[in-house]
Amino acid sequence: MTEVLPYLQNLGAIAFFLLGVATVAAWMRHRDHSLLFLGLAIVLLSLVSLVGRLTVVAKINPPLLPEISLIAFMASGYALLLYRNSLIPLRRAWLVAALLAIAAGTVVYEAAQALSAPKGLLGLTGIVLVLVWSATVLEPIIRFWLAARGLPAVQAWRLRTLSLGFAGLVAILLFAVAAGTLAANPLAQVLIQLVVLAIIPLLYVSFSPPAWLRREWRASEEEGLRAFMQDLLIIDGDPEVIARRALDWAMRIVGGAAAASFDATGHLQASSGLTTDYVAALRTRLADLPDGVRRANADRLAHGSLGRRGQDRRPFRTVHSGFRRRRDQPGAAVSERGRGSA
Repeated sequence: MTEVLPYLQNLGAIAFFLLGVATVAAWMRHRDHSLLFLGLAIVLLSLVSLVGRLTVVAKINPPLLPEISLIAFMASGYALLLYRNSLIPLRRAWLVAALLAIAAGTVVYEAAQALSAPKGLLGLTGIVLVLVWSATVLEPIIRFWLAARGLPAVQAWRLRTLSLGFAGLVAILLFAVAAGTLAANPLAQVLIQLVVLAIIPLLYVSFSPPAWLRREWRASEEEGLRAFMQDLLIIDGDPEVIARRALDWAMRIVGGAAAASFDATGHLQASSGLTTDYVAALRTRLADLPDGVRRANADRLAHGSLGRRGQDRRPFRTVHSGFRRRRDQPGAAVSERGRGSA
């Protein structure tokens, strides 16, 4: 076990570094406000993991590096809370309270180290620090998991994988605190590193799931879509009802939070979760969609929290897309707001 552990630790650090690079690349492509906070949380964790491993391998200990790593680690928890706030808004008082708790815990721990406090006191401040970070992260984890229950499959699974990834990190920290010297056992260390390696794919697919995985996630919804398409062939229903149902299925399949559909003349057939001004602005973009183009960005049309009006906020980033269907089909164009990764 002792011989395997360094390789697993190095592999974990490299994997976290690649995760950070992938996160930055995803944000550079989309430049979304909410994704910035999730990317920041993951990048900070990646830097902490990479720097910590480099200091061990290179046998160096630059001044202030442990302090900077600690600040980056604590900031990652607050960045996740900001990501939660960008999707499902929190009261400003809670954000301020979380920031003050993180700052106070960090300052007290650093002061205890600087003053060479007794081992017991230093351990106590370290436990408080871990608990503060865990509490900051656990709130978004629980909230995302609960919010996922009422979302389309793609959105729901992305939130679940994000929750599971950060829940694994919290579990590792709490185990290290509760287990004490047991956590230093080589077998326990190997198991921890294996859990870390399992967490990294979860965090990756939470913000950039591959196409094949998205297809697997929405497979159950596609069964319902096929049933709806069969109904269209045998039932002569109200066009408005059909348009609303078609729009709802379009949102569910692509993981959209809101959408609008137009006929070939640009007349609005149905919309969901979009303001009147947004729909009007979107209509002006229809002429820019030449035949054969399936998507066109309209990122600057609207900003702010995603989701339907009221409290049912849909947790996804602001990407606006247009889809043109054949002109002889109902719903010549569909535009969605809050789409997942394309």
